[in-house]
Formats: sequence, C-alpha cells, structure tokens
Amino acid sequence: MLENLLDIIRLQPAGQDCFKGDNMHPAAFRVYGGQVLAQAVSAAVATVEDAGREIHSQHAYFLRPGNASLEIEYQVERARDGGSFSSRRVVALQQSKPILVSSMSFQEASRGDDYQSAMPPVPPPEELSSDRQRALASGTMEEDFMITTGEDLDVRLCSPVDWGDNNPREPVLHAWVKTNGAIPDERGLHRALLAYFSDIYLIDACLMAHGRSYLDPGMQVASLDHALWFHQAFRADEWLLLSMEAERVSGGRGLARGRFFTREGQLVATTMQEGLMRFR
Repeated sequence: MLENLLDIIRLQPAGQDCFKGDNMHPAAFRVYGGQVLAQAVSAAVATVEDAGREIHSQHAYFLRPGNASLEIEYQVERARDGGSFSSRRVVALQQSKPILVSSMSFQEASRGDDYQSAMPPVPPPEELSSDRQRALASGTMEEDFMITTGEDLDVRLCSPVDWGDNNPREPVLHAWVKTNGAIPDERGLHRALLAYFSDIYLIDACLMAHGRSYLDPGMQVASLDHALWFHQAFRADEWLLLSMEAERVSGGRGLARGRFFTREGQLVATTMQEGLMRFR
C-alpha cells in the first residue's frame, strides 16, 4: 500500500504549472487534509528549477471539505524567485472551487547558528504497538479511512488514547511515525511525506483537554489552518517522534503545536494547526 501513497503524492502534470492528483482513500467521507498538504508540496517543488533550494516552510488554509471521490487540481503561482529564496502559492481545487490555499518558501543552503529544544523522554517504538495492531485487535478498523491504521504508515502512540473516555486529560500526545518501507531519495518526497504525517492527532490533543473526541456527535471538528517549518534534512522511512501539545482552546477553536524529532533527538520540523472544535 506504500506504493499507492507515493503515487498519490507524486501528482500528474496537467498543463503549465498545473497538476492533478487522486485520493488515497476514495471511499472516505472526506479527503484527509495531510494528503492535500503533501500534494501541494509536490506541486510547488515541481516548479522550482533550482534543485539546491529546499522547501523550508508551508502555510495553508483549508477552505472546503474535499470530496474523496473526485480528483484534485493544483495550480501553482510562481510568486518570486530571488537571490536565495523562492516563493510559491498553490491552490487546490475541486469542481473549480478551492479547497485549500497554501504558500511555500524555498531556500538555498545557508550557514548560521544552531539551537533546538530537547526531545521529550518517551519509550522507543519497539516497545509500542502500532495503531493498526490495536485497531485490528479491538475490531475498530475503519476500512475506508485508514490514516494511521493502514499498511502504508507505521504509527505508534506512546500512550494510547481511549477516544470513548470522556474524562479530561493532559493535552499532550507523543507518536512515533514512519513509512512502512524504504523511500527513494527523490527531491521533495520525504518533506511531502512529513507534511502528510503532520495532520494526524493535532486537533485530538486539543479535544483531550476537556475529554472530547472527534467521535462526539455534539462536536463539529475540522482543520482550519496549518503551518509547517522544515529545519534540516531527515528521512520519512526512519522513525520520527511527533510530539504534540495543545496551546489554546477558545472561541470554538483549538491551537496545537507539534515537533518532529529523529531517534537521535534532532528537531527536524515543527508544525502548528488551528482546528474547528465547536458545539453543534
């Protein structure tokens, strides 16, 4: 199933700075937001001719729910190519209506000071069960929308959550994640995959603060906007720790931060997401 995910992320050319992509879960009730983020990265990368310029940030707004039965068109605007930075704006459309707008920035390799926050102490992935293993064991597998439970990714929560438990808990989640197989050294692919990873569990961290769940019929839950910063090179087929924490819940919205660390403790990317989580 990993090859299917890679094919989905790679996109097909559809004219000058235009691309088209299919959906990873065509029978799902909506398109997974991380897929659109990843495909937008792929579209932008394809229009930056200077191979020495790597994407270092992505900022996106989710405008409409994606229809999983329809392909997605990506239109890229070459906003600027400067001396050391390039900027791209990508619009994802279905039936001529935008479902996501995203701005991305690329930078040539540069030198400067180095500092990072420390990786939190967590159990190694070998001591944990995967989301797929736990879903199969409990009979809760959702076949049409297997984001963390499919055969393409290996996702392991350090402290599994019972989403049926309505008791408030500390709004912190840690999850190891990687692809279930080797990934080629293809330009932009590993960063697109991290964008795909970055949409898991961020809203959930906010919901946990009051014992809420995406399963709660009284809650309307959706991603609103998403930011992602890449700090250094990494591999998406090697274990990355995604450490997530709620920053603020108010006004029917929740804001969460996520940090990606390698096993060696290198902070390779940071993400933040604001999600809708209001009472119906």
